[in-house]
Amino acid sequence: MSGRTSPDRSSTRRSPAARPSDDELLDAARAVFAERGYAQATMDLIAARADSTKPTLYAHFGDKAALFRATVTREVAALRDWVIAAYETAATRPLEDRVRLSVMAMFSYAGAHPDSFRMLFDSAVDEMSGERRALADTITTHVVGRIREHLLAHGRTPGPGADLLAAMMVGLVGRAAMHVSHSPGLDPIAAGELATGFVMAAVRGLDPALLDHVDGARPAGRCAT
Repeated sequence: MSGRTSPDRSSTRRSPAARPSDDELLDAARAVFAERGYAQATMDLIAARADSTKPTLYAHFGDKAALFRATVTREVAALRDWVIAAYETAATRPLEDRVRLSVMAMFSYAGAHPDSFRMLFDSAVDEMSGERRALADTITTHVVGRIREHLLAHGRTPGPGADLLAAMMVGLVGRAAMHVSHSPGLDPIAAGELATGFVMAAVRGLDPALLDHVDGARPAGRCAT
């Protein structure tokens, strides 16, 4: 009987030509983080998914936390580019087209890149908080700009209400998209169409007096002099 044992996969070396690229390693990490969540994902699982080794992962990215941050950074940048491209495409369209293209950007991304979307929005890991805030700020800034343009085109001077409306819309769409990421039976495109209809109904039904009240209201505890 032979005394040989199976080699430890985590220490097996590829030939240089066969070694995966950083993007291939990040693709594998994205898939495992999306499937298992941060806590249950391991470097062994990620290395196996990449058909690589743990030493390679450590050499390229450091520990699991650093690999997760690198994956998040790449995926947030991809989603941000996708959303901004949709907003730029919609810039000269009628209001309803702009709203639809803007809302559908998140849901179409969820449909096209489910692992990326699930990893970004299912995870509660602290390392993501700054990236998520930066993404939300970028999206909100674009939405505020579109709302201000719409108000100016209708002879209204934008005030604080424009920022509040943008925060409401981004929050609603983001939360709905998160719900889709948790619900594999939901069609992201159909969900996006529903969200678009909801937002448009809110825009059409908005009472201008309520917006005027927000724009003209004084902070609580302060009175006119």
